[in-house]
Amino acid sequence: MKQFKTLLVAFVALAFSAGNVFASETPNADKIGLGYQGIFGGDVLQGLSARYWVGDEIAIEGNFFYGDASLEVDDVDEFDGSLYLFTGKFMYAPVVKSNSRFYVGLEGGFGGVDLESDGDDIVDDVDVYVINPLIGAEHYFSEFSELGFNWEVGYKFHMINADFDGGDDDDLELDLNGISVALGAHYYF
Repeated sequence: MKQFKTLLVAFVALAFSAGNVFASETPNADKIGLGYQGIFGGDVLQGLSARYWVGDEIAIEGNFFYGDASLEVDDVDEFDGSLYLFTGKFMYAPVVKSNSRFYVGLEGGFGGVDLESDGDDIVDDVDVYVINPLIGAEHYFSEFSELGFNWEVGYKFHMINADFDGGDDDDLELDLNGISVALGAHYYF
């Protein structure tokens, strides 16, 4: 798996550096892009993304991430769980080139986890909150000027609150913090 990740990073770096020769004249300002955003940092979380560059320097983005897991032993449903996460992102690009942008941003979001065992809820309520200051870049190729590829690195703060007994107070408060890496692609209309 590490070899695959190393090859993927090398391929993306090569594609970005080769693209400087073929880059388009202007970035996709005043257009909305729909596409993919995936978080690579520990477990992989895949999502649907919409990004809009208001002008050359300001952008907003919305993401929906979803994951599902289940475990069966001898045809008995032992465990079923799903995670969903909605995030919003504000980005400012202090560096705008003819074929790329370098940006800084802030992402925030909320979501939840549903866990069941043999059809019964394991926990009544699990809430997830996310804050992520980040830096990133988006790159365009002249042959595909409507297609933007991006990478981001940030420090993600996850606050997880779980209620096991249905009471007013959370029974578990967990903070998961660390560096995260995201890759994405958006088609601009």
